[in-house]
Amino acid sequence: MEKNLGIKKYYQEVIIMIDEEKTIISNDINLGATIAYKDKKEKRPLVLLIAGTGSSDRDGNNLGFKSNIYKELSNMFVEMGYVCVRYDKRGTHESKSSGLNFGLSDLVNDAANIIHYAKKLDYVDENKVVICGHSEGAIIATLLTKNEDLDLKGIILLSGACMSLKDAMIYQNYLVLDQVKDMKGILGWFLRKTLKKESIEKQISDFFLKAEHSKNNMYFYKGSILPTKYIREHNALTKEDYIELLKAYKGKILALTGKSDVQADYRVLEEISSFDNVTISTPEQVNHVLRDVDRQSNIMNIKKEYKLSFKKPISSKIRDSIKDWSEKL
Repeated sequence: MEKNLGIKKYYQEVIIMIDEEKTIISNDINLGATIAYKDKKEKRPLVLLIAGTGSSDRDGNNLGFKSNIYKELSNMFVEMGYVCVRYDKRGTHESKSSGLNFGLSDLVNDAANIIHYAKKLDYVDENKVVICGHSEGAIIATLLTKNEDLDLKGIILLSGACMSLKDAMIYQNYLVLDQVKDMKGILGWFLRKTLKKESIEKQISDFFLKAEHSKNNMYFYKGSILPTKYIREHNALTKEDYIELLKAYKGKILALTGKSDVQADYRVLEEISSFDNVTISTPEQVNHVLRDVDRQSNIMNIKKEYKLSFKKPISSKIRDSIKDWSEKL
């Protein structure tokens, strides 16, 4: 286990020492993980961070894409008194996989195995376990509520609660359709001519149907190689399935999606707002990567927006919502 001592975090004029240890957690595959903590003098609650889709590392970084979103969230949780574990998802960076032959269920099992590992650490309170999932991580966190052996105290769903992969794709494409209405120039004219609601729905339907009909572990779709099992298992779950899981779950839930999020729809949180164990938060001018933005996000320029917003810390609205919810656990 590789140890990184003495990371200084300045917060409210208080110097907080955060220790980090890199480790490999083995089950059917090896998963690279980082354990962050303040000290090992007493048992502390555990939070597992689960990242969204893509190939970024456990800190939220990749070639040409440096957000540090999970590194910052980890520091925030340690400041709040947690032991925090973050990890490279299967098939990325220091985590192995058997090619593209994996599914959503494998990602759920990986997260469960990491929790079982972390609960055995001497400085972790095994009776106080929280999962914080971002984007697709919110889907995985929701599915983990079915695993009663984990005995989860609560879950935090950031930028992805109550949405299936298909819901997210439809939401994002409808935003494109809406935003090209005001686009100027030849490109705007061309997109208005070619982009139609019916064609968007057919394209998304074909995306999932091709996985359903594939006889191989992977399939090709518009120049991309995709894991068949992964897409099939996502396709099998609907928004209603996720809502029913949250309704059945007895622990505490914080569902948080910013109103400037162009990858997840904050409005769906209303469907779980009446549940006794649910706290919802939809902060103004917060985007999908949990940063404050000055204006409404434009999905057509979202990569540029993200790169600019990475210069800012995670929004204080996110921090305050999590802290207030955590103190009531």
